[in-house]
Amino acid sequence: MVAKSSSISPSLDGLFETTLESYRQGCKRLIDLNSKKSGEYFETLLSFQLEFLIKRRFPLTEQLILNWSTNVRSQGLAAARRGQFVDSEQLFAKARTPLEKGKLSHEGSLLHKSFQEPAEAYLDFRRGYFDKARNRIFEALVSDAVLEDEFGYDLLFIHRLHLVKNLVRIEANSNCFNRAIDLASQLLSYLKGSLDILPILGIANRKRLMCQSSELVAAMFTQVTNEVALILTGKKGQLANELFGIISAQMQLTTDDNRHYDSQSEAWFIVKQAFVSNNIETFLKQASPFLAERRSDTPLLWYATVIDLICLCDDLDFSGSNLFKLEVAQEAANCQYLPKQFLPLLGIHPTSKIMPSLS
Repeated sequence: MVAKSSSISPSLDGLFETTLESYRQGCKRLIDLNSKKSGEYFETLLSFQLEFLIKRRFPLTEQLILNWSTNVRSQGLAAARRGQFVDSEQLFAKARTPLEKGKLSHEGSLLHKSFQEPAEAYLDFRRGYFDKARNRIFEALVSDAVLEDEFGYDLLFIHRLHLVKNLVRIEANSNCFNRAIDLASQLLSYLKGSLDILPILGIANRKRLMCQSSELVAAMFTQVTNEVALILTGKKGQLANELFGIISAQMQLTTDDNRHYDSQSEAWFIVKQAFVSNNIETFLKQASPFLAERRSDTPLLWYATVIDLICLCDDLDFSGSNLFKLEVAQEAANCQYLPKQFLPLLGIHPTSKIMPSLS
């Protein structure tokens, strides 16, 4: 952003005040944790569809084994999210026993691996073993591809895209920001329809993508955009320009609403583009309606925009900016679903409390 100035034009100061009012309007909107754009919606829908498929394709004995493994695996994931890594590792080892003892058919083994590997990848990710996590995701992608192509598991097509989104997070946390943004941009372009082939493991069947529900595609688009926001938020100068340049090169950013992907995520990209480009007037004009309307179902993107506005306050001498930053810190401190990496950017001291994700 520009160097801090002690002289702000009245028109720019007025735009800032309007944006603050929009922020306050947005604060009144409750976060919709059941939004169809949330990660929870995606996981619930996939689990429901998978449960139905297991009942239809497997004998009762194998159904029971797969369901038992799923339950134990879920306990392992819950332990990993709480930071109980030893317990998580033991539960994952327990969940693997039917596979290791050869109690599953070839199809059942592939299905087991499709969900066991990403679960254990999460534990590796939390421990900082990013190479191991990355390898596990690729193993799951291979299993998904075989199940999809040879056994007709069309529902796993969207699961493969979900795994690619997880790769974006792994790359970002490995500080490979360029690689993470490049992969995210490819995935978003593919979901939009402007990219026919997603290079990762040859994900190219657009017909299968078009067969997915528009709600599910929009949910995936939002989740990938959230990963991009986590990477970009708080970054300034040359690095921010370089990373956003990767997005601009691959995605055609537009405000056209005639599409099947998520218009609210696209709106955030437009706002972010103005911020990165240091177009202050345009940023304030575009951020204002976004902050007034988008908190309920895209909270992570909403808070990312608030942080950009705070960065603007740090660079420019807007009247009332110090009061605004205090106001934001007080509001955000009461939001239990705020990503932990956003806390210091909002002037909040991080605590050891484990918070759920807004993905």
